[in-house]
Amino acid sequence: MEKGTIKADDRHIARSIRAAIQGNVIRALVELITNSDDSYIRLEDTHRVKGTIEILYKKKNYVGIFSVRDSAEGMSKDDVKTKFVAKYGSATSGMQIGKKVRGFFGQGATDALASMKNGKIFTFKDGQFVECRIFMVGNKTIYEIADSISATSKLRKKYKIDNNGTIACFEAERGVPRISRLQEELGSNYLLRKIMTNQKRKVFLLDENSGERRPLGYQMPKGKELIADEFTISYGQYEDFPINISIWRSENELTQTGDNRDGGLLLLDNENTVLGISLFKYDNEPLASHFFGEVKIRNFRELLKNEEPVLRSDRTGIDPHHEFCIILTLEIEKRLEKLVKDEKLRKQKESQSKIDREAARRYKKAFNILNEIAEIEAQSVVNLGQDPTDNIEEPPDGFCLYPSSAQITVAKRYVFQLHINTDIVRYGSIIKVSSSNSKIRVITPEHRITSEDGVGIVRKYITVEGIEPNVEGIIQATTGNRQSQAKIIVVPEKELLMEEGMVFQPESLTLRPNKPRKVFLLVYIKMIEGGNKIKITSDNNSIHISRDEIKVNEADAKRHVAKYELEVWGEGAGQNAVITAEHETYIALLDARVKSKKDKPDKGRKGMFNEPEPNYDSRPLQRTSYSTETGKVIIYVNFPSVKHYIGDTCQYMKTLPAQVLVADLIAERCFLEIARRKVESSGVVLRPAAKPDRIQRDAQELSLKYGKEVHEALVDRNMIEESRNGNES
Repeated sequence: MEKGTIKADDRHIARSIRAAIQGNVIRALVELITNSDDSYIRLEDTHRVKGTIEILYKKKNYVGIFSVRDSAEGMSKDDVKTKFVAKYGSATSGMQIGKKVRGFFGQGATDALASMKNGKIFTFKDGQFVECRIFMVGNKTIYEIADSISATSKLRKKYKIDNNGTIACFEAERGVPRISRLQEELGSNYLLRKIMTNQKRKVFLLDENSGERRPLGYQMPKGKELIADEFTISYGQYEDFPINISIWRSENELTQTGDNRDGGLLLLDNENTVLGISLFKYDNEPLASHFFGEVKIRNFRELLKNEEPVLRSDRTGIDPHHEFCIILTLEIEKRLEKLVKDEKLRKQKESQSKIDREAARRYKKAFNILNEIAEIEAQSVVNLGQDPTDNIEEPPDGFCLYPSSAQITVAKRYVFQLHINTDIVRYGSIIKVSSSNSKIRVITPEHRITSEDGVGIVRKYITVEGIEPNVEGIIQATTGNRQSQAKIIVVPEKELLMEEGMVFQPESLTLRPNKPRKVFLLVYIKMIEGGNKIKITSDNNSIHISRDEIKVNEADAKRHVAKYELEVWGEGAGQNAVITAEHETYIALLDARVKSKKDKPDKGRKGMFNEPEPNYDSRPLQRTSYSTETGKVIIYVNFPSVKHYIGDTCQYMKTLPAQVLVADLIAERCFLEIARRKVESSGVVLRPAAKPDRIQRDAQELSLKYGKEVHEALVDRNMIEESRNGNES
């Protein structure tokens, strides 16, 4: 056993181990993962490698035990001394001799192990095994290296390393994250971004308590490239520094703060080593909230080799006070400034094209109609009242819920109709809807009667949802001194499964990048018997589910329903997937969508759709699109056939041809999206190839059924009459 103190190199003596890691589990793991990646990079120069990195997590009482394992170079005793216990801060990573590695200061992994509890390295190389312990006593960093011994099969089985490789371990008693947070923080950490997106790496998170092994990865946001530029920086006596910059605009607002930010410009050297991430002076600028991209700085390593302090000592980015970094920052900000100005002009254009009060009234009425259609027609919502195309049944006393009683099931929404006589319940009246049981939720608890609802007897739609089975309650609608009630019984889940055989609960969910969420698959064992296997797949490789197969066990069932817990996660904002559970002809579908942390639903949104939004992209590829996050129908103003009628700044929007076109665009897109939701949530379509035809057919049926009503709401009736009179004369 060799024991000693790790000495600090004078040039980095001010760098503090505790300051670098600060007892943070995530920071420590980032350093160890990067260390494994560097080892693979060095090995790739001469060998073919699998590139597998495993992060091991184990919870024992209040203590978290963490490890990072690779099958890379491994280390001899001399290697351990050179790489981990040589002078602190000395150049040990291989960068000085031209290796394509990240490390330069020779302290990342040492920091991680010394600053945490019980830091150890177990490593295999060329048939030998070495164990090293690194820890702190006061302000001194101590190491203990055991003598090399033969790498026996027992040792290899214990540490699960077949050939060369290393496993670095530590413990934490405070701030121990749950495995779901560990997955989110590591998968999205900007310092690991190039590792998580590297096709040569396979990174896994292994829960040693459950044995579950999850892949980690990252997907860049979806967006459009705004700048792809190259410029050169001159500094000191060095050769020129060529800089490549690529800036994109995402479809959605991005997170622009923290280690997990998905926005910002990733700063890289020419070997794709991450140096930092920033929008510089625009980090907190709302007009830059959609921007992301990369800046690649070639020749940057020459600065490091000459010990230029261009990086912060805590390795959180470039040093803003260094002359080279100042020059670089000014060049980047110059390009960002132009994009921010463009974004401001775009916002101003949108503001100038705001619709007037009369048009706003028409849009509000039309989208109320469209949202009611979506509530009724989407398969996940069951209409309990009359068909909306039937004549409205006159309510007793001018105010009544239909039907007066109903059975519902968990995991679906049901719609009651409230019939109102506007001669009795006047415009401006507010209707409150409540439930006597907290396990029966009212989705639409308040309505206001307005002239836009129509004259005479009108409908309002009350949406409810059962949270638990085997409960009952009363929903009550009240306005003034009038009230109406309906009784609801929530029947057991098996009633839901009588036809489908199995369902996901919930049937749709929104995810944050790399953050798992729980879902359940309910299986009716009278239809899918014990011993059968259910295959689970995702149609998007960037969205994962924790199990790809479930074997049905009758012992798991309660009242003939077996409930299996799964977890779903996605690697990047903007990713969508349909998760399919399938056994023979039985199928269940789960709609999963990944959004950025900062994405927030529109507070004013009360249904599937919101008022339309113009988009001024110069070369759009389509006439319209739909945002599931905001509910807005986006109309691409500069699409040739659209611009012809409404103008490049929407200046012709008050003309009859423009209003008719916009009505057609909105109806077409909304009916398509309603049909899509209906088909994807119904479980009726068994093969993905059949979906587009089914969606198009259902959209056409919706157009025939409701198209005239939507056009009547969106197009100014007076202009139609004037046009007709003009033609007659």
